Amino acid sequence: MDLTLAASPLLLLLALAAAGALTWWTYGRSTPRVTGVRRGLLVGLRFVALFVVVLLLFEPVFRNVERDEEPPVLAVLLDASESLTADPEGTSDEPPGAEAVRAALATLPSSDAVRLYRFAADLQPLAGDSLAFDGERTDIAGAIQAVESRLEGQNLRGIVLVSDGRYNTGRNPLYLAERARVPLYTAVVGDTTAQRDVQLSRVVTNEVAYLGSLLPVRVGVRARGFAGQPATVSLVEGGRTVASEAVTLPGDGLETTVELAVTPSQPGLRRYTVVVSRLPGEATFRNNSESVAVRVLDTRRRVLLVAGAPSPDLRALRTALEADPQVDLTVRTQRGPGAFYEGALPADLDRYDAAVLVGFPGPASGASAGPLAEAVAAGLPALFVLAAQTDLGALGRLFGDVLPASPAVVRPGTDEAGLVVTPAGSTHPVLQVPGVSSDRLDRLPPLSYSTSRWVPAPDARVLATVRLRGVPLDAPLLAVRASGGRRTAALLGAGSWRWAGLPADLDDLSAFYPGLMDNLLRWVTAREDRRPVRVRPSRALFGEREPVTFSGQVYDESLDPVADADLRVTITAPDGTQTPLTMRPLGNGRYALDAGVLPEGSYTYVAEAERTGQRLGEDRGAFAVGALALEFREPGADAALMRQLAQRSGGRVVPVDELADLPARLVEEGRLAARPIEQERETPLLHLPFLLGLVVVSLTAEWFVRKRSGMV
Repeated sequence: MDLTLAASPLLLLLALAAAGALTWWTYGRSTPRVTGVRRGLLVGLRFVALFVVVLLLFEPVFRNVERDEEPPVLAVLLDASESLTADPEGTSDEPPGAEAVRAALATLPSSDAVRLYRFAADLQPLAGDSLAFDGERTDIAGAIQAVESRLEGQNLRGIVLVSDGRYNTGRNPLYLAERARVPLYTAVVGDTTAQRDVQLSRVVTNEVAYLGSLLPVRVGVRARGFAGQPATVSLVEGGRTVASEAVTLPGDGLETTVELAVTPSQPGLRRYTVVVSRLPGEATFRNNSESVAVRVLDTRRRVLLVAGAPSPDLRALRTALEADPQVDLTVRTQRGPGAFYEGALPADLDRYDAAVLVGFPGPASGASAGPLAEAVAAGLPALFVLAAQTDLGALGRLFGDVLPASPAVVRPGTDEAGLVVTPAGSTHPVLQVPGVSSDRLDRLPPLSYSTSRWVPAPDARVLATVRLRGVPLDAPLLAVRASGGRRTAALLGAGSWRWAGLPADLDDLSAFYPGLMDNLLRWVTAREDRRPVRVRPSRALFGEREPVTFSGQVYDESLDPVADADLRVTITAPDGTQTPLTMRPLGNGRYALDAGVLPEGSYTYVAEAERTGQRLGEDRGAFAVGALALEFREPGADAALMRQLAQRSGGRVVPVDELADLPARLVEEGRLAARPIEQERETPLLHLPFLLGLVVVSLTAEWFVRKRSGMV
């Protein structure tokens, strides 16, 4: 303990000496004069008061340093994944790998320095000796990071990893080992010898597929000890084989690739299982199959094509759309006021995904254009293609609020105009047509361009402008607009049929017209995610023993987060049983739900949000639960990985039967030592009330003595 002053100690001594001299001199000239003990008492009392006051003026601080030791901590991570229970039928009560982990647990000393954890997909403290090997995923890097985080600030001196070294989730632990805070001591469990086995090494397919379109599934097959033997790889859906292929198994360490394919016939979440045939003598059959979940979308677009009159532009566009299998086309061609060749205009326009208006409104459109204008204004995506018969006045009057570019001044004449791609259009998906170079688009035949003055909307993007008589102008030819969740596009040149039938010297541009129309339809029908309620499962496919978890978001009409919503999720099981659950708010409009472990099967869910009794919106989706078999892709232990983890982190490999002696040996080596702790405390004397009390008592006593001496 020491005393620290804000100013120089020499200055304090001088101040105290001056105070002492002044005090002595004061009572040497007092009236009446005092001598002897009384004089000494008065001098002492005043000096004590002055001493304390002067001392406090120098802001003294007592500094006390306390020294202690923090005990060491050794974290032991025990692998609790299914890979330690591998056997051909998956029925053994205690396979060798699991038995080795239990033996290691039993030999570890009971000490406050040893902290026990189990890990698979996540890390959990080990309660007692209960250790179930049921983890369907293994994340070694995540376990190391988690234990370092849990023991942050404690004297963690090392991590003991008891595992087979097989991981299938998270980062490569080797990258983490080089930056680990403490050494890793690895103990390998499981069979390290090569075993005869046939396994699916990888299954690669799209997470999203489209109804009626081919879904490819690429499968990798490896084998050890079965080189040259025949096998069959099958793709199974709902117990029915939908594709299969015979293969010859490769040599040890090699992989053969099988290409399977299926055409989804139903929308929604579909679960496919890839199976390779079993052979006698395999180490395990649990890696002969693997399931994947694919979300199948129905992309067929219901399109209403309305034309102001028969024209070559209508014929070219109709031909292109009818050739697209993803388009369900309805055509209406104006014949006269309120009349169409194909029948009346559909009354229910909401059932269409988009409207394509070719030369519409025309001279005979009249009142029939009203319902279409209202539907587009209400949010129906629309593509406007000008033709010779387009009534520009009616177009601007009825659709001006939604058009990407409107005719501000209508003039009767036309000019031949070429296409010039703008910088915005060169990178826009509408003009990205496969097999067509954007540098060649200036060779397209010119279109008939109105001499009217077109003004783009403020929120529109002009993808192409015109070239008149060889001079590029800023006048829009192709423009798109996304506003308030509604999308529209416009091709403002008549005669686009010329792009559909190109001469032989422009054969490299033959795919441009159908590709452009397909891209325009895709763009206008692409929905912006403005849903107020968004709930998704954390995975499309959960393991049989994995908890099913959801994350959600809730927004109001302005897309501001809603933190106090009542967000309920109803899960429907394959047998129709419904389970209502409530999501837990996390703040800032985010929500979470742990639905627990569910039986195998395909599930659907509906999420509904309310606030103070008012409905905010809903979301729905699907997920599946099934056997993952990730833990059985590679039978046996990966001793090389465990050895590298120890070497890169500064630790070492420890035989399982020597784990009991490891803590004592680390103590002998000085690696499991207590950490000295120095805690410094500072106490300002000004904060000590007894010093101020001493001043008061000294001055009071002095006054009392002075009064008794007749000096007051």
